[in-house]
Amino acid sequence: MPERPTPPGPYVEKIETLRAEAQRWGWGRALFGVLMRFLRDHAGIHLYRVNLRPLERRPDPPALPDGIRVERVPPETLIAAAQDPELAMDPEFVRAALERGDIAFGALDRGRLVSYAWRTFSAAPDFNGLWVKVDRPYHYAYKAFTLPAWRGRRLHIAVSLLCDETFRSLGYLGEVGFSELSNYPSIAAADALGRRRIGYAGYLKWFGCRIPFRTRSLAKIGFEFFRPEPRVRIA
Repeated sequence: MPERPTPPGPYVEKIETLRAEAQRWGWGRALFGVLMRFLRDHAGIHLYRVNLRPLERRPDPPALPDGIRVERVPPETLIAAAQDPELAMDPEFVRAALERGDIAFGALDRGRLVSYAWRTFSAAPDFNGLWVKVDRPYHYAYKAFTLPAWRGRRLHIAVSLLCDETFRSLGYLGEVGFSELSNYPSIAAADALGRRRIGYAGYLKWFGCRIPFRTRSLAKIGFEFFRPEPRVRIA
């Protein structure tokens, strides 16, 4: 009976992933990504690039493939989409976001949600119990996602430009978001949309505590990671 081939170990898979990243982004960026993942996973340092995009800058909208339209996604569509595990958007997240008054914009392919981006008028949760906020006249952009089969079609750009129309009409001047320093696809999309880096922020995990930090420039727009005050329940 022939022997079954031994599946590749985790180190072999990591090396192959590193090679693929180097082919796409170059060895310098690939190795920088390894460093940032090490700091995050082993040193507890989470560091992000914070971007600002003035809404008056209006790049030309991309041509959408046949059958795809962009729109402000109604709650019933979001609730239905949350049942699809491929969309990385669980029902509890959608319920809480809608209760806060957050809104989502998306691209639909013949009725199926394939790309989306969320916006908040107040603050939104991030990870590890921390939230993110920014002061008006800026708004915070978070949780953008496109299904793998639809990536590379500039859907995120089309969705973001639709978001702009709504927030400009409400008097907002700019969109603020952030990405990991080694998330090169996200940074490339930010650059294509005209987002510019205005500072750095993050937090340090230390003996069970999360210690937020930010560069001075971010205080001017009120961007910060913070831990919300616990709600007091009255019997």
